[in-house]
Amino acid sequence: MTSHRGQQGVALITALLVMALAVVAAVGMAMRGQADIRRTSAVFERDFSRQVALGAENMVLQLLERAKGPEDLLWDTCRSPVLPFEVDGVRLEATLDDMRCRYNLNALAGADETEQGYFARLVDQVGQESGVRMPAGAQLAMAVSDWMNPETDDPVYRLETPVRVSGNRPMVVASELNSVSGMTAEAWQALAPFVTAYPGTASPIDLERSHELMQEIFADRAAGENAPWYMRLQVMAEFAERRFYQCTLLDAPNGKVVIREQTACEP
Repeated sequence: MTSHRGQQGVALITALLVMALAVVAAVGMAMRGQADIRRTSAVFERDFSRQVALGAENMVLQLLERAKGPEDLLWDTCRSPVLPFEVDGVRLEATLDDMRCRYNLNALAGADETEQGYFARLVDQVGQESGVRMPAGAQLAMAVSDWMNPETDDPVYRLETPVRVSGNRPMVVASELNSVSGMTAEAWQALAPFVTAYPGTASPIDLERSHELMQEIFADRAAGENAPWYMRLQVMAEFAERRFYQCTLLDAPNGKVVIREQTACEP
């Protein structure tokens, strides 16, 4: 009798273990299913928002192609007001920044002392007005020029840990300035609103709309009629309680995309 009861107990425990394993397996399958659904939903939301953002980008390009310059736009500042609109249930916010209100870092590629002097004064003046400790403007100007020079390989980067090499090419985005010897994160945050990076070594400045600091330093450097004109577009798409960002550098008069990133724009 005792043996029979023992066998019944073992059978009961075995049944409970089997049931527990079945429950665990079912819960695991349900959780994996929910995770798959969330992943699929996230991919759909991202792709859909990206397509909507690309549509907004095309609309802005058409607007800029029709404009002869910043004076034809509906605002008279370097940055447009936030332009809100909605497409297929997706709320969008677009902002345009005129890059003629900033200094093109690529103007320092192969730059002479005069060009380096402009940038040096900009760095020093930003430091004075912001109270941020900046690298010496003259030294940073030379360091940026050397960073982009394809014929130089500054040994200072090879002495770092980990070992680095200089860019040896024009900058693609302004935040590459952080990689240049002498720069700090604090100095970048102070200088970022005044610099940009776009193709070519020209750096025309809009003396009517740019910051007073820029107007003072570049008083003799007005943008001519045929000067390059680049605009930076940030699109924020809000869909299913998530926000998706796209940052695009636009060659305004030629209606071309220079670079597009799936992220918020730099400062």
